[in-house]
Amino acid sequence: MKLDQMVRSVYPNLTPYTCSLADLPVEEMKQVLGLEQVYKLSFNENPLGPSSKALNAMQQALSQLNLYPSSSGEAVQGKIAEKEGVLPENVILSNGADEMIILVAQTFLEPEDEAIIPEICFVQYMASTYLMGATPVFTPMKADLGIDLKAILQKITEKTKVIFLCNPNNPTGTVIPADELQAFIKQVPENVLVVIDEAYHEFADGDGYRSSVELVSDFANVFVIRTFSKVYSLAAARIGYGIGQAALVDAINHVRPPFNVNSIAQAGALASLDDAEHVAESRRINQFGKQLLCKTLDELGLSYLSSQANFVCVNTGKDGQEVFDRLAERGWIVRKLTGYGLNSSLRISIGRPEEMEAFVEVFKEVLSK
Repeated sequence: MKLDQMVRSVYPNLTPYTCSLADLPVEEMKQVLGLEQVYKLSFNENPLGPSSKALNAMQQALSQLNLYPSSSGEAVQGKIAEKEGVLPENVILSNGADEMIILVAQTFLEPEDEAIIPEICFVQYMASTYLMGATPVFTPMKADLGIDLKAILQKITEKTKVIFLCNPNNPTGTVIPADELQAFIKQVPENVLVVIDEAYHEFADGDGYRSSVELVSDFANVFVIRTFSKVYSLAAARIGYGIGQAALVDAINHVRPPFNVNSIAQAGALASLDDAEHVAESRRINQFGKQLLCKTLDELGLSYLSSQANFVCVNTGKDGQEVFDRLAERGWIVRKLTGYGLNSSLRISIGRPEEMEAFVEVFKEVLSK
């Protein structure tokens, strides 16, 4: 069998998702490191865990596993629409935010098209662009590693179909000021889709940030992506959603597989949306941990990016791999950023208060050597 003659031409640009140490489940990390206790601060997971209301709803839904779920998730669509001040036909569900990005690519990108992507951004945008045989066009970041909207505008050509933005951005945690983003969208041609990934929306609490959902009614080419993986703690359930004008949502529905979101995830999402206390506690824990970490970084004289997400990007001033390895030896797993060319930087997810109190002491010790 000559596999290279059978696969699609995009095959060389695609690689399977392979798990490095930072990607493994905690139990596997323990086995690899030979440690009894490991703390995972590499995946931007919510350390609080799911809402008890969500867990109860999901448990009850297990009794109907023999039945297919709602194909489009009408109940969840309706609840999201009510919460966001839009109509149900403006909402579409997906198997996590990752699938929504793929669905966008499948709907709009063809081999001759281009998608513009900031060079330090979530990698799924690039992967989905390559999947469709389209060309990713990368734009440089600002000196402060913020997303450079002017640089993006300069890259728009007749081939541009999609612009991917992450706000707050992963892995930097920075945000695009709302007034700048709206002015940018006004300059983007109407036949270019602006996708705004707001996976960390619920953690954004600083000046300048506003959700782009409020722009959907005025701009037919704006599509916002959200997820239940972060503040709602349903990462393993795999459920995300998108918000856009009805015609745009209908176009994506043409390629969305039926039953792409299982009934357990739908039940959990529906209950999570009704648990404001869980969201508030998740944000409180995140704020405490972030403040503690940043206070420590200030004491150490390290530079870091002001984050409106549930992680902090810090420049260690040392070899990032070396610092990563030393932390891992002690059971603390963070995220290296060498793939972005940030060789001395690490992305540190925010854990529970007691975890962050322990982490900062270990971090001080590691950096002192």
